[in-house]
Amino acid sequence: MNIQIKDQKKYAGKRIQVAFDFWSETSKWPFGHFIRVIGDEGDARTEGDVILLENDIKFEKFSTAVMNCLPKDAENWIIPEEEIKTRRDLRHLNIVSVDPPGCRDIDDALHCVKLPNGNFEVGVHIADVTHFVKPETPIDTEASKRCTTVYLVDRRTDMLPKVLTEILCSLTASTDHVAFSVIWEMTPNAEIVSIDFCKSLIRSKASLSYEQAQKLIDDDEDISEMANSLRYLLGISKILKERRKQKGSL
Repeated sequence: MNIQIKDQKKYAGKRIQVAFDFWSETSKWPFGHFIRVIGDEGDARTEGDVILLENDIKFEKFSTAVMNCLPKDAENWIIPEEEIKTRRDLRHLNIVSVDPPGCRDIDDALHCVKLPNGNFEVGVHIADVTHFVKPETPIDTEASKRCTTVYLVDRRTDMLPKVLTEILCSLTASTDHVAFSVIWEMTPNAEIVSIDFCKSLIRSKASLSYEQAQKLIDDDEDISEMANSLRYLLGISKILKERRKQKGSL
């Protein structure tokens, strides 16, 4: 690309960003203009920025307009009483989350209860992001442009601000959270008897790592509701996985 740039030696060994302007039919190369220096060629951070730019992935900081869509004091935000009244209160259930160690954005949690008829009540509870991200607001528009969170080796580019994903909508233990819940009644053979969907209010009893959950499952002396819930879930998941495999899944 042909670009006009002063003091070219200053940019030797640098990764730079340029923009296309036009391409004359008499020119072998297109014409453009210089935008900015990204960084030193070969530097890990610079090359990561190049990958993001080449793939048109937005990674700049969220604007003030986006951040203004969220509560100012997220750490101390409390669910309004009028909102609580519109939701099914599931805070009595033994709901837990199971994630990799150190996970900060806990977006789903589970519970399983054995019913008197021998069936199981299985619940999946997803953080209700829509409570904070309203249609056609700046935060909604920005999320639609970013589309997804992108992970590189050394970082991630967020679709939504961390104050939302890691505080307001992270289903941490011992705190009330707004969620969207799906509750199934299943037979011991994982056949679905009924399904119920609802906007809910939950309070996770524990934020477990995979290792912690496995220890609870393996401890034969632990007959707590939480340990049994995890055992029930594991048993059902094995049946569902085998059934999916038999139907030709990869």
